[in-house]
Amino acid sequence: MHFEQVFTYAWQSDPAEKGSSVLSVAYETPEGGGPRRWLLLAGLPIFSELLTFDDTAHVREFARAVLDLPVTPTFYERELHLSGSGTRTPACGPAEPEPFATLRVGRDPDDELRACFAYQSYVAFPGMPHMTALGLEVICDDVDVDRAHAEARALLAVLDAAGPPGAPPL
Repeated sequence: MHFEQVFTYAWQSDPAEKGSSVLSVAYETPEGGGPRRWLLLAGLPIFSELLTFDDTAHVREFARAVLDLPVTPTFYERELHLSGSGTRTPACGPAEPEPFATLRVGRDPDDELRACFAYQSYVAFPGMPHMTALGLEVICDDVDVDRAHAEARALLAVLDAAGPPGAPPL
């Protein structure tokens, strides 16, 4: 598996901690000419996870949400939903959990309209009883909007170069 990162926004949440938190969009290099699989990496210095975008239109929606983030403190909020798949083995036996997440791009109305990214994931376990667990929370509460815009433009350029959905890979 080989991933090509296209959008990367990293920040240090706590100066006392080693490492950075990150939100990154990457695509998996297709084997045998298949379509690209687009992924969102959300990470803290000690843990990260990958979830998939539905398709290139979903990736483009993310890029547009970031690009539309106002430079000035004006109310703005876009929410994207992602999903994925994985296998975990709980004490009661194997299950196919369904990871999903919400990614919010916006300006926090409760914090002087500071630009922010907020990622929260969950895991839904199938069967009875229905169980959902909290996953990873990654928050950047002071986004450098100009830097985020530059990353979003680079992501859109890669999407534009790839052509419309269903086009052969580059």
